[in-house]
Amino acid sequence: MMGRIPLIRHLLFVVFLLWRAIFCVSVSAQERTPAHPLPDSTEQVFLRHAFHLLETTYDINIVFEEGLIRGRKAIANFRPSGRLKKDLARLVQPYALTFEKVGTRTYVIIRRAETEPPCIIGTVVDEQGSPLWNANIYLAGTGLGTTSGENGRFVLKRIPPGSYLLTAEFVGYKPYQRTIRLSSRDSLSLAIELQRDILNFEAIVVTGIQSPRTKLESSIAVTTVNLQEIVTRAPQNTADLLKAIPGFYVESSGGEGGNNLFARGMPSDGSYRYVSLQEDGLPVFENSELMFANADIFLRVDESIRTLEGVRGGTGSIYASNAPGGIINFISKTGGESLAGTVRLTVGDYNLYRTDFNFGGPLGTNWRFNAGGFYRYDEGIRRPGFPANKGGQLKLNLTRLLPAGYIRFHGKLLNDSNIFYQPIPLQDKSNPRGIPGFDPNYGTLTSADANTIGLVLPNGRYFEESLDEGMHPELIAFGGETALGDDGNWSFRNSFRYTQIKQKFNAIFSLSDPFFIDTFADSIAGITNWQYRYAGTGEVIDDPLNLNDNGLVAEVGWWSVTMPMSNFANNAQLSKTFANHAATIGLYYSTYSVRPFWFWQNLLVEVADQPRPLDLIDLDSGVAFTKDGFTRYGSFFSNFQMDGLVNALYATDEVRLSERLRLDGGIRYETGTFKGQVENLYSENRYSSTGELIVDEQGEAVAFGYDLGDPTTRADDDVIFGDGTFTPFTYRYAELAFSLGAHVALDSATALYFRGSRGFRTPDDQHFVFFAPGSYKIERVLQFEGGLKYSAANFALFSSFFLSTFHNLPFSDEVVDPETGDIVRAFRFADSRTIGFELEAIFRRNNFSMDVTATLQNPVYLNYEFVGSDEDYSGNQVRRIPKMFFNMLMSYKLGRVGLHTTVNYYGRRFTDDANTGVLPAYFLMNARVSLPMGKIALALNATNLFNTIGLTEGNPRVDNTLDPRNYFFMARPVLGRAVTASFVYNF
Repeated sequence: MMGRIPLIRHLLFVVFLLWRAIFCVSVSAQERTPAHPLPDSTEQVFLRHAFHLLETTYDINIVFEEGLIRGRKAIANFRPSGRLKKDLARLVQPYALTFEKVGTRTYVIIRRAETEPPCIIGTVVDEQGSPLWNANIYLAGTGLGTTSGENGRFVLKRIPPGSYLLTAEFVGYKPYQRTIRLSSRDSLSLAIELQRDILNFEAIVVTGIQSPRTKLESSIAVTTVNLQEIVTRAPQNTADLLKAIPGFYVESSGGEGGNNLFARGMPSDGSYRYVSLQEDGLPVFENSELMFANADIFLRVDESIRTLEGVRGGTGSIYASNAPGGIINFISKTGGESLAGTVRLTVGDYNLYRTDFNFGGPLGTNWRFNAGGFYRYDEGIRRPGFPANKGGQLKLNLTRLLPAGYIRFHGKLLNDSNIFYQPIPLQDKSNPRGIPGFDPNYGTLTSADANTIGLVLPNGRYFEESLDEGMHPELIAFGGETALGDDGNWSFRNSFRYTQIKQKFNAIFSLSDPFFIDTFADSIAGITNWQYRYAGTGEVIDDPLNLNDNGLVAEVGWWSVTMPMSNFANNAQLSKTFANHAATIGLYYSTYSVRPFWFWQNLLVEVADQPRPLDLIDLDSGVAFTKDGFTRYGSFFSNFQMDGLVNALYATDEVRLSERLRLDGGIRYETGTFKGQVENLYSENRYSSTGELIVDEQGEAVAFGYDLGDPTTRADDDVIFGDGTFTPFTYRYAELAFSLGAHVALDSATALYFRGSRGFRTPDDQHFVFFAPGSYKIERVLQFEGGLKYSAANFALFSSFFLSTFHNLPFSDEVVDPETGDIVRAFRFADSRTIGFELEAIFRRNNFSMDVTATLQNPVYLNYEFVGSDEDYSGNQVRRIPKMFFNMLMSYKLGRVGLHTTVNYYGRRFTDDANTGVLPAYFLMNARVSLPMGKIALALNATNLFNTIGLTEGNPRVDNTLDPRNYFFMARPVLGRAVTASFVYNF
């Protein structure tokens, strides 16, 4: 029953959309102009039909607003008389319409009460003369504007006399601008032809830059992805879309959120540690790599997104905290000069039902609004047996246009529950493949049979959680933005946002590699005569050695994290243009708090799709090693609080030395404070049945956790939990970042850029909670980069060379103290260096296009020696990061049908710093077929077309997990093949 309500809801919506589409198509078909003359009959035809007959007969153009004639019919038995004006009058008179001649061969249809000129009429087409529907045409700075119709025609009326800058824009095309002057009785007829902007070089960039400039004019390495390109790429999640940015190696196999991005070879355990993930210019959350709160968990890609801008390195550390790797900014739609919208319905072969929508436009003369979001339900590409993803998002913004700027308010609600995919059992490390009884493309160790847990904690509180909650952010955010300017070239901008999140993270995590079922039982101390049963039912497993045709079990982590969070951020900028300078001074303030509570368990399961938990029984004593499949309650516990405060003062200046040479520089001085407390763990000494103190190999007393007192199981004998006391911590820092850049325009289509920068990354929650006090340092990054930009009619490229050096990379290891022989935790720091090349290139010819983003790099460790051993990993390849990866999108237009293929390649990587565990190189291929039909569009998408088993990571809980001595292993492959179909209605 759980799937029926979403299914019925979406089916009803499908019926509505199909009815609306059929109605629109039938109306369009009825109004479509026939190729032959009108028949002699008394049948009435639509005005659109009659106007086209006049255009053909008299070789003229007739322009009108769609709303004036929609559904209206001409007089019966209408035929051209040979007198144009008489025919026009006969057609429009019954509807209180009239017409005016504009230019030599163009007539505009208007209401009689609205005949006062001046007006602007015209058409918007591409290079082939094909009309562009829904292009924006407006007079800059006035609030006067409109959009083109399906035939590319537009009418802009009631324009006060004066001089204006007329602008026409359409996504993926270079803007058209023309200065016009209108007197009290003037009218203007325009035929506007827009040229394709094949690498978005003419797109205005606002992220990581002194003042808005085109991509070609900027002195940073930046990638822009417009909405049209987002739709073509059809990303499965937020991280998937970021593969369009070279230099950023992305792992998107975790599901909707919790994925990983590695920027320019900078060593990391994953997440978004060295980039700032932003929405409309402010961080989604201040710290992008809090444990179990990866920034992409709080961001969704839907129809409300207008543009993605990805800045690599460069000025990232000037305009954002902890962003030496760059800034990724998702820019929202804000509503245009006329009401427009989109509804998208998507269904998939994994019981996906998703509805996206966005609509926006004017609210009176000086107000604009936009509303967008989505709702989605699916059972997962790797199906756990319960709804894997369910929930949605709503975003709103309201803009007040001012004579010299605007004020904008915005809000966002996100309530979305998502499964988190972890490494799964595989075999054959040189050629990874599935294990009998477990599907490598669609299997998961997350199971409905292990969905819930409930027990009384040592503090007396009842603990109850469920896996189907998954990664579940309940997010409320609201904020505003003010932009003001004056004629003296002063400008002021301030933006703020308050975010409150209730975050839960319940998931199955990989622990050790799979065991043969008898090997696992024999490894348990004190058990020699054992029996396996299915947890819950108590059914005895008669032939365990052949269970699921593999005889394997896996001990996994059933991890639960509850994490209330909040963040307030404000960014203020004051800019002044004078002489050949453009200077800005800014003040950034952010405060945030997190209150995580971790309580983890270990669970024993069979190796099978949607596995069942197993109980292991000691037949001699009758005591179970497990309880409901759990081998240990409370295998890990952490309860802490952390409050962060960031203050930053930054200044930039841009100097134009000539028409071709421009220099810029920036500096950021940042101070911050982290305060919090960590709950201490309870421990007690235990004694054997003979009364002897239990000690370890060194003779030290073994510390145990709580015993919950169930004599029928050993699972609750050593529950790790807090003792109610806390250890406080405080950390303060003051750090400097700077950036110097140059832009050299060789000609109107070719430019060079150069940049050097110094950035940093501060410690975060994992350092304060798990590292020894004083063992953490500021991580520093130096980068040097330069590149070539070139734009032609059918070819464009953006290439960058870079060198980054990384200092104070933290590591923590357990080593033997040479004096005492005890196992102690040693903290140390290493460095790294990456030399690399990034490329964006696009080639278009006739109906074919090819887009390529590629990265070549060599990330290696420096000064990397283990404490207390002779191992030296200096010169080794940084773990989990490939030396080469690329993304190639090829498209071909066959009539109206668009055919698209995406090929991704990821080179060999290593799971560990020793470079012993190899993640093999692999290719992925996706395909898409699209069919636009005016206001309606259909598309069919297929991802991982050939079911490639491409490994994105090994098992982070086990070092060297791909050691060739272990035939069975845990690793996380990409998701299996999935097919989706979408229906879009634009209005």
